[in-house]
Order: sequence, then structure tokens, then C-alpha cells
Amino acid sequence: MELAMENRELLWKELIEELPSTVDDAGTAIMKTLTTDGYLHLKWPMPMENFERIAARLGTIVLRSDVKVDMERARNQEQVRHIRGRGGIYSPSPLHLHTDPNADLVSWYCVEQDEAGGPMLMVDLGDMEQHFSVEELGILGKVELWSPARKSEAEQETLTPTPMVTRENGRYKIFYAPWLLRESYDGDASRVLEKFTDYLKQKEDTQLITLPVKKHDTIFVDNRRMLHGRSALPATSKRHLVRLYLRAA
Repeated sequence: MELAMENRELLWKELIEELPSTVDDAGTAIMKTLTTDGYLHLKWPMPMENFERIAARLGTIVLRSDVKVDMERARNQEQVRHIRGRGGIYSPSPLHLHTDPNADLVSWYCVEQDEAGGPMLMVDLGDMEQHFSVEELGILGKVELWSPARKSEAEQETLTPTPMVTRENGRYKIFYAPWLLRESYDGDASRVLEKFTDYLKQKEDTQLITLPVKKHDTIFVDNRRMLHGRSALPATSKRHLVRLYLRAA
């Protein structure tokens, strides 16, 4: 097992060091890893342009965002929201475990990091079929959350009803953020949502993935399988990630 891990680390090191000539091989290897593991944390430094080259091989880049504490932008973002009081990419407040809207894959490039870290937190929901019956998954498929979107930071966001669970290409995919749930659901939906909340709590307590992201690290995530978040940051945080939303190729 340790030898296999060492061989895998050596493979990633060689792929990253030989970029951009290995961008196609790197993209293929990343997609294979996302299929098996749901996420990938690359710890070998690469320039931003190589990160973007790889991302473009994985899918269509539909949104690029700078994730960093900026209180003025956080206040402006809050003003155009329909659902207020939730965390955001410009706020130092904690971001609880969630998926992002309007993206199949999400990737991050760490431009700068705080001395204390600022790790990314994740849980893997790729085993939902083992914890919920087909009937329960069907009920979750009828549960709708609000999916926010806007064309620019100055425009009012729009909310689109989006199913929490869908089944595509033989597997279940998740869209979830607790702050995007509607105020109430019917009896069956409430019952299965309560079970989902317990399932997620158990995952967070026993299977939480903590990624200590360092400067120039990159992370790739299957956004329809993995939930991600982070703890609170200091108001003076210099942590800066570039985030890309990808629509899978």
C-alpha cells in the first residue's frame, strides 16, 4: 500500500513538473482520480497558467472568482442577495459544508495563504446508495433547494428551484447547502431530510477530510459528490484562492 502511494505521488510530481507538455495526461489522470476519490489535492507548485490549462482540459470554465476576505465586497454581495445572512467568498465567517451552484467540478489555486493555514474541509457523499433506499433517494430527488446565480456582482441574484438529488450516468449526484433549503417541506421530505442531516453529521464527526492548503497548491473536486467548506478566518486574513467553476466536458 505504501509503495503504491509512493508511486502515485511520483507520478503526480512528474506530470506537474513537465507541464505544459503533459497537460493532456494530467487532465486524464485527474478525471480518473475524481471518479474514484471525488477530489484531488496537488501539492507540487505550478504557475497559474498551467492550472488554467489543466482546468480547460477538464471542462468548460464558466466562472472565475477570487476567494479572499474583502469586507466591502462582502457587504455589496449581501445587498443583492435574496437569501441573506449566509457565508460567502469575501467574508471571514465560516462556510459550512455545501456544494456550489452551477458547476459540475470546482477547482482552486492557492495564490496566498495565512501562516496558520486555513484548511479546506470536505466530506464524501459518494456512498449515499448504501445509506438510503431507492425510495428515500427518490424523495430527495423531489426536494428542491434554491440555486442562486447572477451575471455580475452588481446585479440582483436570481433563485432557481433545483433538485437536491439527481441520478445521471448510473450514479446519484447531490446539490446541497443548508442555507438554500426552503422553509418547509411535506411529511416524507421532512422525514428523509432529517435522516440526511443525521447522515451528514455522522460523516462530519467521523470522516471529515482536512486539506492544509499551501501557497501554489491546487485542488480539484467533483462538486456533485463532495461537500466542502472551511472554518472562520481572521478579518485580516491574506488567504487568497482563485476558484474556477467547470461544466464537465
